[in-house]
Amino acid sequence: MTLHSNQLDALKNFCALILGGPDEKVFHRCKEHLENATDEYGGIPAVLYTLSGQDVDSDDPFGNVADADKQLVTPQYYFISSDAGAPDLADFFWFIENIQTARGLAFTVDREKFSQEDCIAEWLEELAAQLKDLYIVNFDGAGEDYHFTILNKEDCERAMDFFRKMAAPIDGYAYRSFIITSALQSP
Repeated sequence: MTLHSNQLDALKNFCALILGGPDEKVFHRCKEHLENATDEYGGIPAVLYTLSGQDVDSDDPFGNVADADKQLVTPQYYFISSDAGAPDLADFFWFIENIQTARGLAFTVDREKFSQEDCIAEWLEELAAQLKDLYIVNFDGAGEDYHFTILNKEDCERAMDFFRKMAAPIDGYAYRSFIITSALQSP
């Protein structure tokens, strides 16, 4: 797909906001995903996985995820991509600690309010209820996975706007993003 200037600007700004600053290698890799997309998803899932440090290995004929040393982004650090049922609670807490470190955020998590029997949907609801002046923003990746990070409200809104502009020209799938609340829906 040929990308127009608005889409390129949105992609560049989205990548920089998610990663806490510009990174030309990541931007160009994400641009490559959008330009070379061959299905109705328009490359957006590949962009989200790249930003979470789960990019595919371009040398692997089966398209498996590349080893950590081949990733352009520290895996599960600035931006989290997780299967809806895959993480256990310890991994979820590790994800949140990574985001805190990457973004220099200061908040405490009352771990006693989380249950191992629940899944990421309930954990995100509980975390959203515990955050003060910070928000969890989730981006649709054309599947059941969660693609999220934690930002202040203004940056969440900017990221959602960039995501909308980046994905708008894609025919075949309508993407959305939303701020997770304690009811796992947009406020």
